[in-house]
Amino acid sequence: MSLTVEEYNRLLEEHGTVAGIARATGRNERSLRRWIKSNIKQNATTDTPPTDTKGSFEYKANGDSISERIIEISHLEEITPELMMEKHGLKKDLWEVISYRNNFWQNQTKENKTLTLYQSKLTVKPKKQGLSLEEIDKHFEQLDRKFVMPINIKSKPQPKRNRMAEINIADLHLGKLCWVGDTGNNFDYKIAMQVFRDITTRIYSELSRDLDYITFVWANDFFNCDTITNTTTAGTQQSVDIRWQKLFNKGVEMLVEAITLFSAIAPVKTFYTASNHDEMTGYHALKYLEAWFRNDNNVEIDTSPMARKYMLYGNTLIGFTHGDKEKANRLSALMPIEAKELWGKAKYNEMHTAHLHSEHAIVEINGVIIRRIASPTATDHWHYTSGYVGAVRKAQTFIYDKELGLTNIINTPVITN
Repeated sequence: MSLTVEEYNRLLEEHGTVAGIARATGRNERSLRRWIKSNIKQNATTDTPPTDTKGSFEYKANGDSISERIIEISHLEEITPELMMEKHGLKKDLWEVISYRNNFWQNQTKENKTLTLYQSKLTVKPKKQGLSLEEIDKHFEQLDRKFVMPINIKSKPQPKRNRMAEINIADLHLGKLCWVGDTGNNFDYKIAMQVFRDITTRIYSELSRDLDYITFVWANDFFNCDTITNTTTAGTQQSVDIRWQKLFNKGVEMLVEAITLFSAIAPVKTFYTASNHDEMTGYHALKYLEAWFRNDNNVEIDTSPMARKYMLYGNTLIGFTHGDKEKANRLSALMPIEAKELWGKAKYNEMHTAHLHSEHAIVEINGVIIRRIASPTATDHWHYTSGYVGAVRKAQTFIYDKELGLTNIINTPVITN
């Protein structure tokens, strides 16, 4: 075939594909492809591959994915894993590069610039942790336009205030999947949403309006998993019935609803405690709430990432932690160290922990009452096979008097059919 590499490059630029060259010049396409195979590869540093090569994307059972395609890279661009993901059309906040390999050809453009084309093979795996900020922004905008409370809220006249309510909904594990056949109960994200909304509306109806404020405690394994591969923060695989993006979106919708509901009674304060199932996602949800209620003077969001929190109400100092790492005797010793100033002002001291999905006997150590809070979540396969069954599923609300300390506990059991 009477054709030079330079002529081929010119024809390819004019007609776009090998088939286009064949039609325009009357050449046999099969013969032309044989010529390309023998000539272009021999001149791999100076010539151009056929640009009608299609890309491919392969998913493997171990979670890895392989992308193959022809990409263009300017001689001014530095080849990095981030650039490779961009050229393959992958989001760098969702994928992690395992390896890449490129075979390249160089081509002169009409502007006399050198353009390098790569036959590129990129192997990636999903990042274990991370939420797409772009997805969060989209959901925030959508919820901001369409948000409607599930019940009508009417504010009532506020009498003299001298009490505070701590609403503690611990260990919901939104997204957890349980089947009655091997656990004795069914549970999924829809059931969890129903349970949460039922509990919050029942608590709302029981609370009086003589409250200084409400402390809303939710960040104890609110989400069942923390990664896009459905594992806990440390990597333990979980049974999950919902995609990670939807899990986050549904979770923050529920929290916005609950805080809006409770703020019709009294100002609401909320915060974050690091938990073993959702240490990262829980904090992202808190930042979402900070943005949502940014102009609401009735809602106070403490965005400190510290794992333990302390607050003083009147004569009572209350500490909060998830409780998966600290033992009771250690918690009683930590309070006067970590909250020195507040400790000196308090008559009554309590630490509220979660994690074990059941209300445990109250322990008082060195003047500090340690409470293990109950949970409304269902029994999953691990708890069932380990024999951790029979706990009363409920949320708990603690009423504190400014002078007298804890005066009442409201238990809100889960209503099951």
